[in-house]
Amino acid sequence: MTTVFVTGASGRAGQFIVKDLLKNGYDVVGVDLNSPNDSRQVRVLGYTFKFVDVTDFGQVLSAMKNCDAVIHMAAITNPIIAPEHEVFRVNMTSNWNVLEAAEVHGIRKVVLASSVNAVGAVFSKGITPRPYFPIDEEHPTFAEDAYSVGKWISEELADAFIRRRPGEVQIASMRFHGLMDRERQAALNAADERQGAFGNNAKHFWGWTDFAEAARACVLAIEVEFGGHEAFFINGEDTSADEPTEELIKKVYPEAEIRSPMPGNATAISVEKAKRILGWEPKVTWRDA
Repeated sequence: MTTVFVTGASGRAGQFIVKDLLKNGYDVVGVDLNSPNDSRQVRVLGYTFKFVDVTDFGQVLSAMKNCDAVIHMAAITNPIIAPEHEVFRVNMTSNWNVLEAAEVHGIRKVVLASSVNAVGAVFSKGITPRPYFPIDEEHPTFAEDAYSVGKWISEELADAFIRRRPGEVQIASMRFHGLMDRERQAALNAADERQGAFGNNAKHFWGWTDFAEAARACVLAIEVEFGGHEAFFINGEDTSADEPTEELIKKVYPEAEIRSPMPGNATAISVEKAKRILGWEPKVTWRDA
């Protein structure tokens, strides 16, 4: 049985990933600084939970022993809840530790939690002009805060670890975006109005992602073979706004080139790469939650 090492296993995304893995017959070693919501749940679901500080290389190396793949989700999740230097230290150190430990153990498949913010988004001070839409994985970065810069550099870090083990390791950087469970989706649907052209929603291109579908993408990333390091935007195929997507873009990013049609409320961020390489098919929409 394939054993998957999941960091941040007690977090919201981590819980969905663990559930998907167990449902699909994987053995799981879940690690976190926080215990699962219900300690009995671990025994019922049948996975191993360990308290691990992912900024401590020795702890990561020891806990990862005998695992076959890694899904690394543990992080400080934004530059607001902690000082920026601490966000950068924790997130960058943990990414290095996980990648080096995987190398030491000869693990071939690694999935890293990146973010839409790798290209600079919601945590930027203002709305940054963009060269084109829909945004794809070739889009340049405009990151400026510690969290976003860290996500971008971590993707560069993944490239470096591919060079250290050419042909021997595969790394997927998952650019998650506005993760929501069905309860939060229902609240969005029930709201009298949603954020439109301007404000924070415009900074991250009116996007969102279903938790369960994001988890599915992570598991697919350790199942398929693509070799090397690839970044994938992981988000729903519609926006979180009411206005038509191209209309929003023309208001907020008037200089941007429209490279392909985005009819109706279609996403402004392409997920074609994840669909093509991972076989991922996002189907959920908040509009029917």
